[in-house]
Amino acid sequence: MPILTPTTAARPAPAPASAALPALLPLTAVLPALTGLFADRLATPATIALIGADLALVAAAGALVARRTATTGTGPAGPGPLQQARRDRETLDRLEPLRPDTPAGAAR
Repeated sequence: MPILTPTTAARPAPAPASAALPALLPLTAVLPALTGLFADRLATPATIALIGADLALVAAAGALVARRTATTGTGPAGPGPLQQARRDRETLDRLEPLRPDTPAGAAR
């Protein structure tokens, strides 16, 4: 019996919407800089529109991260604590038969 074989398939493919996230994040950083750079040359409604567009991009990026977290169970920082605890428990369960003080076939 292989001890450390994965019980599930490889990581699920990222959601198609999360593929747009790397392109969206630099834009959310550049748009406020452009707004500040051209604020004196643009009219007030145009500046307000650029600020509104930037806020919409930030909200869209947040929604994409939330969707990715909900569908894959992993956030930007990696797997969540519940998923990590489950994997740790499964790994320890697989290693249990190797302990010298555990009789063969004994359950935890």
